[in-house]
Amino acid sequence: MLNAARFSVPMEVQRSRHETGGIAIHYLGQVGFLLQHRGLSVVIDPYLTDSVDRLEGFPSGFWVRSYPPPVSPCSLQGIDLVLCTHDHLDHTDPETLLGIAAASPGCRFAAPKASAEAMLRAGIDAGRIDVLNEGLPYSFRELLVEPVAAAHEEYETDIEGRHRFLGYLLHWDEITLFHAGDTVITPRLSETLSKHAIHVAFLPINGGDDARRKLGIVGNMNAAEAVALAVQQRFGLLVPTHYDLYPNNGAALAGFAASLETHPVADRPKFKAFQPGERIVYRKPDRQRPR
Repeated sequence: MLNAARFSVPMEVQRSRHETGGIAIHYLGQVGFLLQHRGLSVVIDPYLTDSVDRLEGFPSGFWVRSYPPPVSPCSLQGIDLVLCTHDHLDHTDPETLLGIAAASPGCRFAAPKASAEAMLRAGIDAGRIDVLNEGLPYSFRELLVEPVAAAHEEYETDIEGRHRFLGYLLHWDEITLFHAGDTVITPRLSETLSKHAIHVAFLPINGGDDARRKLGIVGNMNAAEAVALAVQQRFGLLVPTHYDLYPNNGAALAGFAASLETHPVADRPKFKAFQPGERIVYRKPDRQRPR
């Protein structure tokens, strides 16, 4: 069951913090989400500045946000954990993370090693940062985070075998969510996900092409591939991400809807396309779709 609303900060965030009937999901834009349940507030990939707009090495005006950040980093008080999936600026944004670190002094930060190093360079205290990797479950109070290797077109590891790109399975009070970060679909990913009954999946749909690769912009799964994965894995709710903030590296929701219609009605997952700043409450259904 979904209850949708717009939210304001900090009042709505503080109210959602004590959500007990389900998991409150707040959309922060791009691939960023704030998840709250039973007094725990977790943020994934927050990007709440215009840092990308100021990147050098791109044609003038190439990066322009389509909408302002729905909240400011300094308004996110009472955050317990920030998860970042990789070190690209729209996923590990030092300006956003420093704002959250100041607003929430008790917050911890967890990420792949490359992202953790970016946090350190930004000035976040090393004692607040945990390094994550596939195969090493991460427990945070009642939440269990299972890092999953992601292929942002390709899998990348350092000499210690630490993955640069991760997605996260979040096991939380009998609800399992999957935040893919940035990734294409691989047999390895499909096999990993097949071991879990996933209630909510956040998947990128912006795809990739040669024109973007020439500018150094690596790709993800596209809308048709995301829908096919959701059908294959029998996700309960599919949430498209990475489509609405930057037109030069996004996707049209019409294509996402058309991809859904290519599958039989009985096989289609439920889906939710968020508006910036929108909030829903997800409650576990009585019965998960058969796998």
